[in-house]
Amino acid sequence: MNNSDMGRVHAYLLRHRIIETKSSRRGVSREEREMAALLLNADYAVRRQFEEILDGQGLQLVSLTSFDAKGIASGATVFMLVRKPDSAPPFWGTERLVNRMQLVRGINTDAEAKTWFTQLWFVLLDLLYTRKNRSPNAMQDWVDTTFSKEVLIDAVRDYLNDQVRKIDPATLELSLVYRTLTGLKEGAVAQVCNAFLELMANASLLEEVGGDVFRQSLLFAYEMKSNFDRQLAPLLPSQDLLAAATEILIEHMEEDTEDK
Repeated sequence: MNNSDMGRVHAYLLRHRIIETKSSRRGVSREEREMAALLLNADYAVRRQFEEILDGQGLQLVSLTSFDAKGIASGATVFMLVRKPDSAPPFWGTERLVNRMQLVRGINTDAEAKTWFTQLWFVLLDLLYTRKNRSPNAMQDWVDTTFSKEVLIDAVRDYLNDQVRKIDPATLELSLVYRTLTGLKEGAVAQVCNAFLELMANASLLEEVGGDVFRQSLLFAYEMKSNFDRQLAPLLPSQDLLAAATEILIEHMEEDTEDK
């Protein structure tokens, strides 16, 4: 792999974040196979140079085989471009997220777009972890996390009706998140879920299995485990882990959005 090849692999990873030599779950394009071959056949010095470049960008190249995780085809290697804990790669901004969420009628500001995305993220985590009795560090179970779009929409509606709308706004110190979540019309809930699923699939954090059925990706499961092990586990020793994490994030979201 020369410098030109390295640039091609880098660009491909930034777009797709996952490269597989072969897969039993999906079709692997000719370009993807070519990128995988370049990584597999790269000599140690070139591979090390590439990894140092990624490290400077807050990224890490992780390679896994069927011995490391379920869902990987026998004899296959999966390369993933993983965000390092505590890093925020500058080229992975929120512009696309905000633009797509604002296509939903009723979401008009950056703060509203980010608030909705964050809340949907935690409803999704409830589906993938709490309801399946999984810990955030349970990477191996990612292949058993399928859910339908309708299940996500119903979960969001239940969350809004059973929890958010039962809050007395007068008891809230800051009410921006509450106003945002109660401001959409009923018909827009499905639209905002569609936008969320599209963004997550495009980011390779969800896989579309087919027929509006989705599954957590191996990349998503790996990053959850990596961040949980390093950051959350020491902070949440005796609480419901996902509930406590949700509380922490909502508090920060209120502070950040109110400042804007």
